[in-house]
Formats: sequence, structure tokens, C-alpha cells
Amino acid sequence: MAHFIVTFRIESNSSYQSRYESFMKKAYELAGGSPKTWEETTSFLSFQATGSADSIRDSLYLGSEFNAIWDMMVVIDLDARKKATKGDVKYLSTLTSNLGF
Repeated sequence: MAHFIVTFRIESNSSYQSRYESFMKKAYELAGGSPKTWEETTSFLSFQATGSADSIRDSLYLGSEFNAIWDMMVVIDLDARKKATKGDVKYLSTLTSNLGF
């Protein structure tokens, strides 16, 4: 199982709560339950799961109410040193430069 971190922003609007709850539900499913997900800071998760940065991103996007028009996520596979994004990441080159991949 690979080690992942996911940072995300759910845009605050009338459907915020539903989108947030469905996103977290899918994240818990991927991680094997909430006790296995570290989430002490805002909009940041750390967990182990089977898959790649791309497959975790796709599972979170397709398996929740995440809306790429409003919301944004970055999934980082710490083991493979790969990242996958969804939504409008305005400073992708800065993220890439600071991560080193």
C-alpha cells in the first residue's frame, strides 16, 4: 500500500456541506476507515491506500460530489513521488518546484 497526502479546497456555497461530506466519505472508504486517516489540520488528509496518485484522485472525484468547477484537490503519492490534481490549481509550477516532482 502506498502513502498518500491529499490537500483540498471545497468552495463555500449552498452545496458545500454535501460536497464536503461526500468527499470525506470517499476518502475514508479509500483509507479503510476514519481511524486510519490523519486529518487534524484543515483540508488535509494522510492515509495509506492501494493505487496511484491518479487513481486516488479519480476515485475521490468520481466517487463523491467534488465539483472541479468550484473545488480543487492535490493528491500526492509519497512513495512514487507523483502528484495528481483536479480543479483549478493556479500555481501548479510553484507546487511542482516546491515538491521537486
